[in-house]
Amino acid sequence: MKPRRYRLSVLTFDERDRLVYRPDALLSVDERGRIDAVRALAPGSRAGVRGARDLRGLLAIPGLIDAHCHASQYPAVANDGLELLPWLKTRIFPLESAFKGATARRTARRFFGDMIAHGTTTACVNTAIWKESTDTCFKEARDAGLRVIMGKVMMDVRSYDKDFSRADRRTSRTEASLQESEELCRKWHGAANGRLLYAFTLRFALSCTPKLMHRAGRLADEYGAYIQTHLAENKGELEAIRRVFPMSRSYTEIYAHLGVLGPRTLLAHAVWLKESEFKLIERFGANVVHCPSSNAFLGSGIPDLGRLRAGRIATALGSDVAAGPSLCMFDVMRQAVYGQRWARAHELHRERGGFTLQRPSTWRPWAEPGRCASAAVPAR
Repeated sequence: MKPRRYRLSVLTFDERDRLVYRPDALLSVDERGRIDAVRALAPGSRAGVRGARDLRGLLAIPGLIDAHCHASQYPAVANDGLELLPWLKTRIFPLESAFKGATARRTARRFFGDMIAHGTTTACVNTAIWKESTDTCFKEARDAGLRVIMGKVMMDVRSYDKDFSRADRRTSRTEASLQESEELCRKWHGAANGRLLYAFTLRFALSCTPKLMHRAGRLADEYGAYIQTHLAENKGELEAIRRVFPMSRSYTEIYAHLGVLGPRTLLAHAVWLKESEFKLIERFGANVVHCPSSNAFLGSGIPDLGRLRAGRIATALGSDVAAGPSLCMFDVMRQAVYGQRWARAHELHRERGGFTLQRPSTWRPWAEPGRCASAAVPAR
């Protein structure tokens, strides 16, 4: 690749993570395709711009970050009409069960291609329970040039793999899920010069035995990998959690007790949390992924972002496709603002002091590539 230069407007960060806008700048890309310089130009300047492609009128920004999404669910985008648990059972689990072979390859290629077209360069991705299709997703993400944290969905109870017991008589579903996830982690964690990272991906506590969750947490620690899961998304989910885990005082306590929470844990949704749960997340330094479009689409609710910020809990944004109806992170940002303003108008979180748009100075955007103020997960 030949080095290239572009003249256009640039919105970026300085060395102190402050947003900087340069209305007229020269952006240089080296032979590896990496940005190696951004130089501000004086108004009307012609010096040093010879040979640069003139793109004035366009704006270059850092790549966006989608901190929670589901590649296998992409064909179900905008499939509306149900709340979380019946939506999973009737719409999503049949779709994920078919996420294999050529179908997985076509879906993943389209998913990652559309993601890039929407300006997203970094994503945390759930795939499906199949090892082979997760391997395919990593290959497609690698070839697309994306940075991903991704993993095979782990489920050892209430799974959509109805044939497992007949096909794997000598191995338990728990052991198979752990073994396949570890093999994928060994292969992909840190691959492509660190662009590809692995996350032990526990669907949620309703689909995982305590043994699976505990050992997944230990494997994540052993490999320096991530954990991603769902937490307190929907009231029906909470009712089911209370039935399945009657001895636990809260949903978050289950994860804390089993060693799932930590600085590399991503908790999607966190809509219906008690004060003790906020404190547990603070204590373990776990991260929350706010999925406002999905929360609205499935009627799940509006989380208390004011309380998350008050506790300095690192919070990112996720499209949660396919429950979220769009991969466009600008749509997600817009919905996040609208949702919090509705919450303020209806005094949903009055006792917390509400939500402000000012970002605490100690928060840091994610490490390159794809740094974006919309996703404030700490650099690792």
